[in-house]
Amino acid sequence: MTTVIVVVLVVLLLIAALRLWLTANRLDRLHVRTEAAWSALEGALARRIVATRAVAAAGGLDHAQAEQLRRLADVADHADRAHRADAENDLSRALSTIPAASEPELAAELADAAERVVLARRFYNDAVRDTRALRAVLFTRVFGLAGRAAMPDYFEIAEYPQPSVPLSRTAARVVLLDDADRVLLLSGTDPRVGSRWWITPGGGVEGGESLPDAARRELAEETGLLLGAADLVGPIWRRVARFTFTGIDYEQTEFYFAARAPRSGAAAPGGAEVQRNHEIADAGVEGTPIGSTMVAAPLVAVTVVAATADLPTSVHTSDVNTIDTSGHTLLERQTLTGYQWWTADALIGTTEMIYPIELSTRLPEVLAILAAGVAPTEVPQID
Repeated sequence: MTTVIVVVLVVLLLIAALRLWLTANRLDRLHVRTEAAWSALEGALARRIVATRAVAAAGGLDHAQAEQLRRLADVADHADRAHRADAENDLSRALSTIPAASEPELAAELADAAERVVLARRFYNDAVRDTRALRAVLFTRVFGLAGRAAMPDYFEIAEYPQPSVPLSRTAARVVLLDDADRVLLLSGTDPRVGSRWWITPGGGVEGGESLPDAARRELAEETGLLLGAADLVGPIWRRVARFTFTGIDYEQTEFYFAARAPRSGAAAPGGAEVQRNHEIADAGVEGTPIGSTMVAAPLVAVTVVAATADLPTSVHTSDVNTIDTSGHTLLERQTLTGYQWWTADALIGTTEMIYPIELSTRLPEVLAILAAGVAPTEVPQID
């Protein structure tokens, strides 16, 4: 009988020791997880502070708003852990009252930083909840398994909505035709939602820049093609577009110019280049991304079968116009996925999203304007 009691006691002690070890080990892992989550949260908060300072310095806010953002960012940056939540709450409240940043990339950076703060805070609070729950268990408290580790506190900051007023923006775009009367379109995507569309080259007008200068600069950045001031005709159209891109609402006024693609003067490619172009033709669409590389395909005397049935494309012999994407900004590298020279028939027959919507029906108008070399006296508004 005595032996049985001893065995039972030994077994109970072993079970208790095993539970003590398992609980202590789990508690230690939870504390490590909590501290790692806090480090990630601090990183997200620091990124938002940097983005806030950039917005304050960009010049799009009045002096009082900019100074308030700088002051609150400094307070949050230097606050200790006990007072960090209050400082970040003040900063969040101020950010919710300012208009969207005037520069798209800056606005996107601030929006992304704010979203990462929300996610990091939730992850940290989940870790705190699990740690506090285990420390509240009677077994943990009786045996003092937490040791001298401080009880982690929740990090609570309000999730203020972002300003809903759309960002007003002026853009200049180029309807660029080659010697076969095909129009150059760039394929784009919003990585947040996975949407796809085709647009003419162009982008936002920078401070102090004229519309023609902006159109030529954007064309050079996005395609590597250089136009002189006399090569542009326009503006030929005006379009007001309202859309959401990378989480930012825009109201964009676009002005379109017409131009012919510059002739490079080079002969049609041969040898290895011809073989490469046939490989592109076999892959699908001229200039379509293969893997993660955007192919700059010269124009050769082959017929390309489009990657989708509604994109018929006839490629004619022409001077080589290589599209160079090395000038893309970071945002353009993330959102522009390829290019294609479109015939009028391809535009009419496609089910792809083409902007402007009236492009296919207005191409004859562009040809007439280029032939005359004179822009319309009154710029028509299009969809």
